[in-house]
Amino acid sequence: NGSEKEEVGMKGLLEAILKDIPAPAVHWYGGSNEGGNGSEKEEGDFEVEPFSMTATTVGYDPYLGRTCTGRIYSGKVRMGDSITLLRRQNEKDDEENANDNNSGPSAQVTGVFANRGISRAPLDPPFACAGDIVTLSGVPDSLKVGDTLSSTKNMVPEPVDTPPLAPPTLSCLFGANNGPLAGKEGTIVTSSRVRARLMSETDNNVTITVEKCESDAEKTVVLGRGELQIGILVEQMRREGYEMIITPPQILTTTHPVTGEKLEPWEEVVIDVDAEYSGTVVNALTGARKGILVEMMDDTHGKTRMKFEVPSRGLLGFGPEIATATRGTAVMHHCYLEDREYAGMIGTGTERGKLVSNELGKATLFALESLSARGTLFVAPGEMVYPGMVIGENNKSGDLEVNPVRAKATSNMRTQAKDEKLYLPPPKKMSVEELIGYMSEDEVIEVTPQSVRLRKLELDAGVRERAARTKKKQMDALKANAKGGKK
Repeated sequence: NGSEKEEVGMKGLLEAILKDIPAPAVHWYGGSNEGGNGSEKEEGDFEVEPFSMTATTVGYDPYLGRTCTGRIYSGKVRMGDSITLLRRQNEKDDEENANDNNSGPSAQVTGVFANRGISRAPLDPPFACAGDIVTLSGVPDSLKVGDTLSSTKNMVPEPVDTPPLAPPTLSCLFGANNGPLAGKEGTIVTSSRVRARLMSETDNNVTITVEKCESDAEKTVVLGRGELQIGILVEQMRREGYEMIITPPQILTTTHPVTGEKLEPWEEVVIDVDAEYSGTVVNALTGARKGILVEMMDDTHGKTRMKFEVPSRGLLGFGPEIATATRGTAVMHHCYLEDREYAGMIGTGTERGKLVSNELGKATLFALESLSARGTLFVAPGEMVYPGMVIGENNKSGDLEVNPVRAKATSNMRTQAKDEKLYLPPPKKMSVEELIGYMSEDEVIEVTPQSVRLRKLELDAGVRERAARTKKKQMDALKANAKGGKK
């Protein structure tokens, strides 16, 4: 603006931030009359204040041990200080027992670190005051996100109030690959190694919970907040050389403590989409998925924002479906809302049967070309298939046993019809996240470093047929009882 020399870089912006934006406020237990919240504090003023810090992120370092990152709420901390863990008080805890149960183990701070760019560097001198965002090492191993760390000698009267973490909404069983192709593509194939890897994931990923399966000692239960989170974990493990199977997701239900009603998690869903596809989104969520439209707004740019309340079960497989229906224009965000009364049976309205292989070998172009008329294929010519493996989606309801390895008969006959060129559409490839929401109750995902396959849990076709007949009889009996009760 007429100046002889323009400022180049971020220096001008940073100087404006220091000049115009006030310094961050910190909590002061000593009162506000002399040196209260509204006055500036010197470094020596924090010596008499009790140290407190809430755990925003918890991690694990092989050299430093358990680490904790967060903003210091009050006081001052230095290397060598003794700190005590104060557990976050849950809403379910009784007020009388809250103060007795929130005190945890003590530990000694072995390091004070700060982020410098993308790296973490130790502070010199090793201390930090209220308002600083630091990482502490040497904290108790039982520390969780939301807990408070306080000085042992000068402890704060109560834990710092922090918002609760959203609980997990679904669970999946992880186990060793037991299919016909087990051990041929991965290097880590045992259930104990898979469980150890899942347990180590909880050191740095606090939103994942891992438990041992009570019904099957060879499987491990993983609790997460959606198919995307489970899918990311599976992708990380397969790139590390693991082979495993994943069962269909199960929504975590609870029981109301007073009425005894069955409760399930509900989520708030916000979708931004072009106005022409708003009706498609409303029909998809409020129909078989049991969603409730809460708010709908249009803007001047041809976009529509809709807010829904949907059971977590109703969101399984919804992302890929709505992306296809809206040609990729829909942007969805969802978060946990609360536990509500069980919404009953939920269906996506798009359930179809599967094309299931009944032979072992490599898929042939000759066989797949004839099967492409019966549905959408998931495999390409030359891929290994085996009995019980899902190779496509049937156009009709019900599973269909097919032979994808059938080769063209060899003979001396040469005709134009026999030698015509075969055309095959490209197979539909789905990611782990999409398969988690797509697979049926009797199917599992087989994951290896090179392949992601969908197969039946029971590979024997005869056993599957008998189980289907038994299930049909049970469903017919339930429907008959329901009609009898109405009469």
